[in-house]
Amino acid sequence: MKTKLIINKLFAYSERTNKYFYAEFDDGVNIIYGKNTSGKSTVFQLILYTFGINDNNDYLKEIIEEGVFLRLDCQVICSQKKEGITFIREDETLFIKRGNYPVRRFNGIKGNNSAEHIKLKGYMHDLFGFSLKLENKDGYKPAPIEAMFLPYYIPQSVGWVYLRKSFSSFEYYRNLKEDYLDYYLGIESLVDRERKQELEKKLKNKEEEIKFYLNLEKNNDEFQITKLVDEEFIEESLEYIKSHSENQVKLNENEEEYISKCNEQSYFKERQSLLRKVSRHHKEQNPINGTCPACDQKLSFSIKASYKYLQEENDTEVEMKKCKEIIKKLQGEINSLGKNIDTNKQNILKAYQILKKHFNHNISYDSWLGNKVNVKLINDIIYKLGVLTTEKVDIENSLKEFKTEEEVEKSRSYKNKEFERIFLAYIDDLGIKTLIEERYTSLYKISAFPSQGVELHKTVLAYNFALNKLIESTQDIHRFPFMLDAIFKEDIEQHNKNAIVEFIGKYKLNDTQLILSIAETKEDEKNIHEYNKSYFNGNAKLICIGEGTRERAFLSLYDGSMEDYLEETLNIIN
Repeated sequence: MKTKLIINKLFAYSERTNKYFYAEFDDGVNIIYGKNTSGKSTVFQLILYTFGINDNNDYLKEIIEEGVFLRLDCQVICSQKKEGITFIREDETLFIKRGNYPVRRFNGIKGNNSAEHIKLKGYMHDLFGFSLKLENKDGYKPAPIEAMFLPYYIPQSVGWVYLRKSFSSFEYYRNLKEDYLDYYLGIESLVDRERKQELEKKLKNKEEEIKFYLNLEKNNDEFQITKLVDEEFIEESLEYIKSHSENQVKLNENEEEYISKCNEQSYFKERQSLLRKVSRHHKEQNPINGTCPACDQKLSFSIKASYKYLQEENDTEVEMKKCKEIIKKLQGEINSLGKNIDTNKQNILKAYQILKKHFNHNISYDSWLGNKVNVKLINDIIYKLGVLTTEKVDIENSLKEFKTEEEVEKSRSYKNKEFERIFLAYIDDLGIKTLIEERYTSLYKISAFPSQGVELHKTVLAYNFALNKLIESTQDIHRFPFMLDAIFKEDIEQHNKNAIVEFIGKYKLNDTQLILSIAETKEDEKNIHEYNKSYFNGNAKLICIGEGTRERAFLSLYDGSMEDYLEETLNIIN
């Protein structure tokens, strides 16, 4: 079933600097506006960051270093059922709260190849029913989290010039365009393709097995007889028992150490939680402006008390940092032990399977059971051939359900024509010169456009809206908020601004949320309200960054208005 994501709230808070950000989003259209460099793009980047995407970490370095944690409150809608989900990210740790389920915690997700980030990717794939796989040097692997947002996010930096370049993590995938488009347009998912290849491989194996048994039946002078009981088998059984015992001891030791490390990590998590509470209560006892926790009277000021207060505050921060590092280190050790436990279990199972398949090639057919065995073997071969033939027919019937290469190309051709029809209509509506060459109008051939400046900007806008119009009709594909960062170029004229906003208002998608940003100063704020009134019937949610006057204004001084929400957030983290 199609899964839809709606972003309801974004909250950021730094205990260290006592600064915050809070915004609520509407289910429909949301317009983020403010002065250039005020922090509009930061909103988009932090939304992605909170979902576990690390692609913009360099751009967010200054905010991350302020010790900010982020919270996203979302709704996930599937089969007409709504579920509230909260994502909270604090540096390298992501917390996910779903309804009455226990909080899921992923430690150490800064590296995309870390064990915890791979776990998070699997969790996100399951949550949104996402099954795209992409091919790298190691073969087809589950696509990164960024791929879930690729058709729904146009960043200011490169999104209005290059296609499929919104994230840097796609540089080394082969056949990205074909696999990506096939998946989102429902032509052939990689799950289907892998399943088809798996069935074709099984079919080939069955055919080879049938050929082998047919030849064996015709040439039955010698048979390879699997041993059931024999004197020579006893020695190998004893060797297996010895090896099994040693592997079992290793497995028990690793499992005991695994439990010990988990208990130790739980202790430090509890200690971290306690230190957070100590830190928050300690801030209220500042000798400069703090109050007594018992009687609410103001504390008397002294240099000695101030020094002691600052020393205690520093000690608490140091201890919290130590706990954080220990938790991260223990998580790595736990993951390593988990792998060792799985390896030991596999080794034990493998040794047992080898024992079961042991052959002795020196024992002849005649010396084993004589004539009766030969008859028995022939009957077994006939039975086996019957089973293999039935399985072969079942596989051939299953393969009929999948598309042939010709059928895939036919489906792509149909989607190309449908895209071209929508795309050219959008280009015409935006007043752009009509594109004629197939390499600029055929969805599976487009890599870039032969234009620049405002015309390129509008062409890319038309391309992304046309692609999303096709995706809208694809069954079982997740729908994320359509996020358009900086819909105006800096040197764009007012009539082109009007044309762009009018286009967005006219062709906005009906099945998903829209979040866009516009650079406007306080003096031009009336333009934002006019856009809303003229092109969105006054229904767009307006979110101003920095009052339209300040630069680098994403965070502002915390005013104490979010105490209950803040406390709830800290309780989830702790």
